[in-house]
Amino acid sequence: MVEHNLEETQEFAAIGKTLQSIKVGDTFRVTESIRERDVLLYMGVTADSNPAYLQQTSHKAGLTPGDVVVPPIALMGIITRTVSMNFPGPGSRLVEMNINIIHSIPHNSIITFEFEVIRVEELKQFVTIHCIGKYTNATDDDRVLDAMLTVLPPQEHLKNDTDTIDAGVFQRISGGDSIEY
Repeated sequence: MVEHNLEETQEFAAIGKTLQSIKVGDTFRVTESIRERDVLLYMGVTADSNPAYLQQTSHKAGLTPGDVVVPPIALMGIITRTVSMNFPGPGSRLVEMNINIIHSIPHNSIITFEFEVIRVEELKQFVTIHCIGKYTNATDDDRVLDAMLTVLPPQEHLKNDTDTIDAGVFQRISGGDSIEY
């Protein structure tokens, strides 16, 4: 995923948007060009050698160049990276993902991923994000994927922990010992 165009930028911070700063309707958009090289990286991580994912081996399996598609794990990787690094950002944890790949996506496609917060659950400390993937410059009817994400945003109290924790204060305690204050 070498090329990406972040239409909405967020300052690089030690922590992303907290639950308190996220509102229903917040959006984020990222555009990705998915090349053969990117597919090879994902396949190396997963050890998946399906010929439908590689242009180099597709002809051996009797597939035409149009049959060679981006593996789902590569698409999920773009989504999880965006959650982790941009929206809500560092400190976020993706705990559930339901994804529907509506159309096969060929290599060298340029896909725009649109993320929107559709629910903020303050009691349980999570947000629900809807993600739509479309070919860039496509109409609303040209969706290629649709995903629902449950995300635990970073906690507010973690924001300044590195500034306030003094490692010299910690003591090692064996099972039966107690500390008196």
